[in-house]
Amino acid sequence: MPKAAQIRRAIVLLEDICARNGIRDAFHVGGFPRSIAMGFGYDDVSDLDIASGTPEKATQLAGLVAAEGKADYYEVLHRTRTVRLEVGGVEMDFQGPAAHERVLPILHMWGVEATPIARNIFDRDFTINSLAIPIGGNRVVDLTKRGMDDIDDKRIVSILPPEDAVPANPLMITRAVRFAYKYDYVIDGALWHAMKANVDKLKEGVSPERLAIEAYVLSKHDVGDMLDELGLEYMHGPGLVEVGKEITEEKRGES
Repeated sequence: MPKAAQIRRAIVLLEDICARNGIRDAFHVGGFPRSIAMGFGYDDVSDLDIASGTPEKATQLAGLVAAEGKADYYEVLHRTRTVRLEVGGVEMDFQGPAAHERVLPILHMWGVEATPIARNIFDRDFTINSLAIPIGGNRVVDLTKRGMDDIDDKRIVSILPPEDAVPANPLMITRAVRFAYKYDYVIDGALWHAMKANVDKLKEGVSPERLAIEAYVLSKHDVGDMLDELGLEYMHGPGLVEVGKEITEEKRGES
């Protein structure tokens, strides 16, 4: 079955479960709303992220989806308590009860209520990934009030100040490069400066396995010049890319 059809079937399952159980505050976040807002539809979606406006609600929904969808696997990620499962070939992440404390000053400054979904969204990497769509609805919610504008302007911009966000999450460096190439977007100047200033943190703060996987993913795009400009020549070296390919194929074989 084509991936788009699998995504569509998974969304129907989520909508049906939410409707029957009176769940009205669950939202698609991350890649799916981004793809819809960009006009790409389901063909650009590889997985689903679910968040909720009520504490623990997304975790409860994960249990219902796993049971009714006969999940192929189910795990709880240690740090964030996010529930990750796969149903019908679609991987889904359901927001855990992680506090996202670092975004509270930003929410207070901007007058945004610190609900679980607001904490989830403002703790994401880029404004293009800050949109939400209610499950069972079709309106795009832009809590940061910047996501849609940056999509219109074709810009990769960090939600939190980049000088704070990039050191805390160095994978933003490789993700920004990938999104910029994939969508033909421009990386914001302040974000680019923070990326260049923190390239060493990729090796310091990211596991060798994850770094190899990132190198393999980037190898599918013509981003060598950007990586070289950042001082990340090793990220498109054949050795690291091959290791990443082996790890990725091994994980696929296990799933």
